Amino acid sequence: MKASLVLGLAAALLLAVAPLHAQTAKSEDFVTVQPAGQWLAGQFIGQAVTNQAGETIGNINDLLFDKGGRIVNVVIGVGGFLGIGEKNVGIPYSTLSIAADADGKRVITVPLSKERLLAAPHFKPTEKTVYMRAREQAGELGEKALEKARELTDKAGKKIEDMKK
Repeated sequence: MKASLVLGLAAALLLAVAPLHAQTAKSEDFVTVQPAGQWLAGQFIGQAVTNQAGETIGNINDLLFDKGGRIVNVVIGVGGFLGIGEKNVGIPYSTLSIAADADGKRVITVPLSKERLLAAPHFKPTEKTVYMRAREQAGELGEKALEKARELTDKAGKKIEDMKK
């Protein structure tokens, strides 16, 4: 009877500890070097995107992952200059062709014209990154600075008129 009780307790203990053991990573489970054929997401952000004619049509602003960790969609910034007036367009990741040029540099191509991307609907994220919030804040500060500059210009113009009288 004691032996069956001990075996029962041992089995219960093993069942309780097994999930903890399964969650503990072994040193051989860690990735220590970037595997060949895998890319860092950070290398894609800002990467130029060309069309099939070789023209730069935008750049990658973000990647959208599914719950399984696979890249499903990509957000491309098109139009504008240095990010000002740029429009974000979302397209399926499978649309991209990724290759290397003669120098080994990564080239990302989409079978879409710049005009087609500019005419596409604007991509609207449902969550904001730190970068997005900072960019919005910078835009707001820029608008306030512009308004203040207009106000000071008007005041200076009035002072100059008053001095001329």
